[in-house]
Amino acid sequence: MNSRTVTMSEARTHFSRISAAVNESGESVTVFGYSKPWVEIRPMASRNTGSSTLPSETREALRETEALMVDRYAERFRPLEDLFEDLGI
Repeated sequence: MNSRTVTMSEARTHFSRISAAVNESGESVTVFGYSKPWVEIRPMASRNTGSSTLPSETREALRETEALMVDRYAERFRPLEDLFEDLGI
């Protein structure tokens, strides 16, 4: 299996396209920053597969996400541009 890689600049410019391709293919993409593997973009497990087949970490993340969505005082995510700015990109 070939692992796809992109630079941080490519990921920033084409994030929507890359994430859609990852979701469709099911294969992850490694993002390189500063000539090193920096982050990985990978698809989430589908809710339609049944909770018994999901890894325990994914089930816990889904529970936490659902709890945050109903908590109007929970901290909300910042725009992706803020993340890149914090990373100095």
